[in-house]
Order: sequence, then C-alpha cells, then structure tokens
Amino acid sequence: MPKLFGLRKNKKLDKVDLQLEERGLRWLEKVARAPHQEPWLVVILQYAWTAGPVTLVAAYFGFYLAYGTLMPISRAYYFLGYSVIAVAMGVGYRLIYNVTHGRRVAKERNNLLNLIDQIPELIYLVRDLSQRNLTEDARRIHSAGILLRKLDLGPEWVSTAIEDLTGNTILSKQAERIEIFRRAGLYHRMRDVIEEAKEETDKTYQTLRENHPRTAEALKKRLNGIVARPHHGQKREPLFIERVLSAIEEDNENLMTMNDVEEMLTLCFELICGREIAYLKIEYTGHWHLAKALDRLEEERNDLRISRARVYSRLKALTNLLSSAGVHTDFTSGTGLSTQKLLASATQSLDELSLQVRDARQLSLRTSKHLMALSVKSQLLEKSLRLYNESRYAYLKQGKDTQHLKKALKNWQRLSSKYQDQKNENLKRSLIISEQSIGLDDEDKVAVANTLRQFLTESRLRKGSLRNDLPLSPTEKDITETRAREIAIEIATILDPYIELHDPQIQRAIESANAASLANIEPGMSARTKASLGEAVATAVEKNLAANAEKLAQNLIRYYRVPLSDRTIDFLVKTYDADSERLKFIARYETPLSARYSLDNVSAMEVPPPKQSWQIDLYNAKKTLSRKYPST
Repeated sequence: MPKLFGLRKNKKLDKVDLQLEERGLRWLEKVARAPHQEPWLVVILQYAWTAGPVTLVAAYFGFYLAYGTLMPISRAYYFLGYSVIAVAMGVGYRLIYNVTHGRRVAKERNNLLNLIDQIPELIYLVRDLSQRNLTEDARRIHSAGILLRKLDLGPEWVSTAIEDLTGNTILSKQAERIEIFRRAGLYHRMRDVIEEAKEETDKTYQTLRENHPRTAEALKKRLNGIVARPHHGQKREPLFIERVLSAIEEDNENLMTMNDVEEMLTLCFELICGREIAYLKIEYTGHWHLAKALDRLEEERNDLRISRARVYSRLKALTNLLSSAGVHTDFTSGTGLSTQKLLASATQSLDELSLQVRDARQLSLRTSKHLMALSVKSQLLEKSLRLYNESRYAYLKQGKDTQHLKKALKNWQRLSSKYQDQKNENLKRSLIISEQSIGLDDEDKVAVANTLRQFLTESRLRKGSLRNDLPLSPTEKDITETRAREIAIEIATILDPYIELHDPQIQRAIESANAASLANIEPGMSARTKASLGEAVATAVEKNLAANAEKLAQNLIRYYRVPLSDRTIDFLVKTYDADSERLKFIARYETPLSARYSLDNVSAMEVPPPKQSWQIDLYNAKKTLSRKYPST
C-alpha cells in the first residue's frame, strides 16, 4: 500500500512539474515574440486583401441599389483582380516574414530559456565557491545560515542546521518539533515548545549575533516558528552594486566579494523574469533657481552617502579577502556587521598577517624553501593594505563632501525660506512625490539575454552545479573567483544602459527592496520549470514602500523645510501603507535642520592611518624577495 501511495504521489508531482514547464514555455514565447510584432506592411496588406472581396460585394449591391441593374462585368474584373493581387502579396509577404523572423524568435526564446536555466546554477556554484577557502567552522556557520533562510525547509533540515550551528542536540530537537507542529497547524502546541526552548534560544542568539547577526536572526525566527513567505523576499547585501561598479572603475577585483557576485546574479535573474522594483522620488517643478539648488543638494547628499558607503564597502572587501585567504577572523562574510566591527576585525587580521610575513621572512633568511610562502603572504599583505588605504581615503573624502553638502544645504534653505515666505502653498505644490519603477520590458529582456548568453557561451563555464566524479570536458572550464567576478562585472555593464545602475538613487532603491527568494529553485531542475518558478517568485514579491515613504516624510521636513500636514500624512498612509503613528511622530518632533546642526552632529567613524609595522614588514619582505630574485 505505501508503495502504491508513493507511486501516485510521484505521478502527481510529475504532473505539477509538467504544468510548471508548460507555464514557463508560454511565458518565454510571449517575451521572445514581443520585440518582433508584425510590421505595419504586413498589417496593411492583410487589410488590403481582406477589404478586396468585401469591397467587391459592396460595389455589386451599391451599383444595383443605385441603378437597378447589375454592375458591368468590366468593373467586376477590376475588383476581382485587385482582390487576387492583394491576397497574393499579403500571403507571400507573410510567409517570407514568418520564415525569416520566426527563426529569430525561436533563437531568442532558447537564449532566454538557457539563461534562466544557467543563472541559478551559477548562483549555487558561486555560493559553494565562497566556502572553498573557509575553515571548517566557518563553513559550518555559513551553510547553516543558508539553510535556515530557505523557505520550504523540512523539520530534519531545520534540526541539522541548528545542530551544526550550535552543537546543541537538545535545541536542534526542539527546533524540529517546532517545525513539525507549525506545518501541522498546531500552533498552541508549537508555542508550548517555543516557551520550553526560550531560555536556550535567547542565550544562543545573543552569543551568535555578536559576529554573525544575519544568521542569528534566521535562527531566532526559526526557533519562534516564524518562516518567511515568497512575497516577503530576502534582504539584499548592503552596497553590493557600489562594490561591483567600483571594481570596474578602479580595475580592482578584490573590491568585490563572492556575496556581491551572488547578489548581482540574483538581480539579473529577477529582472529577466519580470521583477519590477518600485521607489519614491521627490521632484521640483517650480522656480529655476530653486530647482537648481535642489539638484545641487541631492548631488552633494549622494556624494556624501557614497563616501560613507565606500568606507564600509572597502572594509567589508578587506575582511572577506583576509578570511578567504585563511587569515584568522571571527566573521564568515561580514554580513550585517557594523563598520566599527569590520574595522576591528580588519585591524586584528592585518596584525596577524603582518606577523606571518615577518616570521616567513625570518625563516627565508635561513633557508630558501620558505621564499614561496613569503612571496604569497607579502602579496596578500600588499593587496590588503591597498584596500585598507582606500577605506582611509574614503573616510578623508567625507570631510570634503561634508563641507560641500553644508554649502549646498545652506543655499537651498536660504532660497526655500525666501520662497516660502512669499508663496508658501506654491512651494508645496511644486514638490512632487512620484512613484518610479526599475525593470526591463520584453524587448530589453531579449537584448540582455542575447548579450549575456553570448558572454557565457564564450566563457565556456560548466553548465551545472551538481558535482560528480567525472572530469570536465575539454570545452568546459570550472568556475573560479576571478571568473565569477568577471560575470558580475559583465552583468553590471549589460544592465546599466537599461536601468541606470550607476545612479546612486537606483542603487538605494534596489538594495532597499528585498530580493526574490530563489530557495525553491533547486540544482538540476529543468529549464522550463526554473522559468515558471522564476516568473512566479519575481512577481510575487510585494511592493513595500512604507519605509521609503516614512524616510521621504522625514526628508521633507529636515531638508526641504516643508511641513508634514495631515493631508500629506493621509496620502502617504493610503497610497504607500506608511505607519500613521510614525508619520505623526515625525511631523510633531522633526524640525528643519540648519547646515551646521545637520552635519556637525553626524559623527563619522574614524579610520586611522595604516600601522607603520604593517608597512615595514611589507617593505622588508619585498627587499628580501628582490635580493633572492633580482629579476623581480
């Protein structure tokens, strides 16, 4: 009986999979055909040959009604000849069009299908690649965090992840029971188990959140019976677009982490599958001088944000570089950590690396067999110091950007005060809140798919993420960190003309919107199933502009000196589902800031100069290597 039941279940699953594939094929066909709608000539000729017979019949009846006799045969021949020629031209041209352009539609559909098939596999490859150089403990924590963030996770999976993460078999068993009762809908019993495990849960959470806040949050939610839904999505890596674009601009791949590569692949997959990301924008349509001052203010605010972001991004890239190189660090990826903790970790790791270089140099002076280790470690120290210096330069640039912003803010507030005194209502009406969206239309999807597919084909990377003992074919290459970063750079380059990825406002909008969860797309699924699931998860993520609206309301008062009226609050609540109580709190206590107060009271974390010991150890190592290898 169980065997028969299992057979029926498998048939049911096969049917579901088949339906998903059919849905994916229909969607691909629609996207691929969109850029190649029939041209006007085809439409005109179709009307012509259709109108021929209709005109002939109308002419016969019209002539008979007017003159009481049938139309002369000579005129009938004219309409008949016109109909035959129009039909022949219309059918012939349509056949030629279908033969030539039908192949292009099929090719572009295949490009879309192959790209949708390959991107999730690349995501899994990059995710696995990021663990290659981690220690066993770091891999254990990183893997458990990934498992806990999956949506459809069975009780055994939850138990395994909790046990790997904590080493506590009792807590892992309680987590399994919580998941079982949650799936069965027995919520009161689930809460009993949650209460039993509460003390141990809080203790574990506090211990873990110190160095792994994102994983700690996922653990806490699971142990409280909270599971994310597809429409919630998943948080993105902060500032990942800035790091990728900086790697392109500065020709330094070390600025980009493997997590950034994964995020860029996910963004591309979302957009190809139809994701649209909404955000709010303030536009001014009034006086020219005031509009110019507002544009200048926004530019300076963006510059200061970028400077602050670069401090964080460079420190994050530095900790990831040191961690992947095997230098001791308490962090696996740095996700969710503050800038202060990243700086402390980077400083500690650089101290350790500098000591390793010093020891390797001492050993190489005695015997040449340690020269290779000295060369490798000194190169790593040189790369690390370059990243540290870039974070230091970004910190110093904040001072200049702060002065520029203070000047722009002072100019805007002076002009806006002047116009508010004269035409208060006009200033309010001239500030327009507009909802914008980031996405690709069908024609853009085809263009992006064609270009990226060509790049991946030329790269000759392995197609699947499933590992086996068979060697790669001579035409395939295994993915490396350098090749993975090249893919992310290519994606950013391809997407930029379509969605203006270089615009800081676009970057903030993308990073503040949760990413679609690809947890249900597993390695080895068919391409059409991935296409169907991809479309479903991309369109399922809910549009949540509440936080964006609240931040915008705060900026209206703080920078633009526009009071937050009850009417504006009602508009933001009804339109964007903002929190009414929070908006009223902002309206009551937020005040327009002066240039001095708004910026002098924002303390930037100081990045000190690199330690002399690091530079001395690097200099001595290079000097030793140059003596041993004079040609270098």
